[in-house]
Amino acid sequence: MDELFPELYEGEQSSPELSRRVFVKGLGLVSVGLILSTLGGCSDKLEDAIANRPMRRWLRTGSPEVDADLATYAQGVTAMKGLSDATSWANQSTIHGTAGVGFNFCKHNSDHFFDWHRVYLVNFERIIQKVTGNAKWGLPYWNWNQTPDIHQAFLDPTSVQYGALYLDRTRTSMTGQPTGAVTTPVLDPIFADTNFFTFSQQLEGTPHNTVHNYIGQGKTFGGFGSPTDPIFWAHHCMVDYCWTKWNNELGNDNTNDPTWSNFNEDGLVDANGGSMTIAAGLTPLFPLLSYQYESSAIGSSPASAVANTKSAYLQLKQRIERGANIRFDIKRRVLIAERASVMIAKPVSKETKVAAADVAAIVNSNAAQEKIFVSVEFAQLPATSDFSVRVFINLPRADVNTPQTDPHYAGSFSFFGTTPANPTSTMEHSAHQPKFLVNITETLQRLRRNQELTESQPISVQLVAVPFGGKFEREDTELVLNKIEIIITPVIVKGQQ
Repeated sequence: MDELFPELYEGEQSSPELSRRVFVKGLGLVSVGLILSTLGGCSDKLEDAIANRPMRRWLRTGSPEVDADLATYAQGVTAMKGLSDATSWANQSTIHGTAGVGFNFCKHNSDHFFDWHRVYLVNFERIIQKVTGNAKWGLPYWNWNQTPDIHQAFLDPTSVQYGALYLDRTRTSMTGQPTGAVTTPVLDPIFADTNFFTFSQQLEGTPHNTVHNYIGQGKTFGGFGSPTDPIFWAHHCMVDYCWTKWNNELGNDNTNDPTWSNFNEDGLVDANGGSMTIAAGLTPLFPLLSYQYESSAIGSSPASAVANTKSAYLQLKQRIERGANIRFDIKRRVLIAERASVMIAKPVSKETKVAAADVAAIVNSNAAQEKIFVSVEFAQLPATSDFSVRVFINLPRADVNTPQTDPHYAGSFSFFGTTPANPTSTMEHSAHQPKFLVNITETLQRLRRNQELTESQPISVQLVAVPFGGKFEREDTELVLNKIEIIITPVIVKGQQ
């Protein structure tokens, strides 16, 4: 059909059935219609369609192309609000969650956070294209690292052109957020993680969750029904770009573990209002087939030139499609705390009570070969989520006034969502058990260099809740810890999986 993808059409002429399917290595037979639908329709000029696929641009001022994309976006939002089928504005939001009730089909706190939301976004993009008649439109992304302020188009309810993009929010900028969750010093260590699973968990728990909570504290964007706020889609488009940059631009590989690749995403609705199921392993190809990103910097990783030759494109496609033998292997696990109830207004300090050999193994680990994380698991979401949690190592006196410049500081995370008002919801994916990873490798090395950590002393972990607005909405908010662990995982070396 097209010389760009000869391997996809292997056996195409052998039977009418095979002519409607393609073979993707490691995934088996997949519908041709699925691949081509992501290109905006079936075309004999697949190469041209790929080369001219919709551009997702970086939201910023002073760009006529961005302004035009925003105008189309606002037009599409208005049109979707006038629909009554599964593609309506309200129904698309309900796929994700229901305000005041809980999450529905979205995959949070799971290995499928990236891929589920990728399909969710591309279906939304196709709906906007359909209702506006603009098949070339691409969903713009809010790069909160480079432009922490929300674009003005989302802030004026009286705007004739952009008013549909407005919704009430508590804040309009990530500048001043207490843990700096979208700043370069926070993002650089996350993007340096070469393991697909731990990268995903850290990106979700720190920048993703914190943007939701800080901007949408007590508002729609901070809750289960967040997709009814137009900024949700620009925010999640940035999350998708983070994955794309890490995978496509920085050369990191996704897992090719069949357990992940063959997982079927569900609860999704395509642009025609039909139910959609898709294997997770297809989603890494979407930025190469369905849309493209205007590259921009994230942290210290600069904007990158696109693969603009056929050979470069094919080489990139083959690597993305192939993936790598990446798993979340745990070489050593040290339990620090088990189930306990704590109040957010009081810092939590838990100490290892294990054999000296376990502590020595942690202290003496080789950072070039091993990563060390604190894994914090909670039994449920809190009643409020107006705070981030800072993590310190071996600083029992740590409190809300302890700065992040303290050498004992390791990182932070934030919750997304609160305890559902209706915990007996029958929705299939309403239960989300929050679990967070914080990389403490550098902190342990620093403390060891400063002679503040030896292999003969216990290791303690402190959790300090820091309110966004200077004080907690409810100081009696309870957190139910399931467990705190220190885990050691092997470093993934690029090209050696």
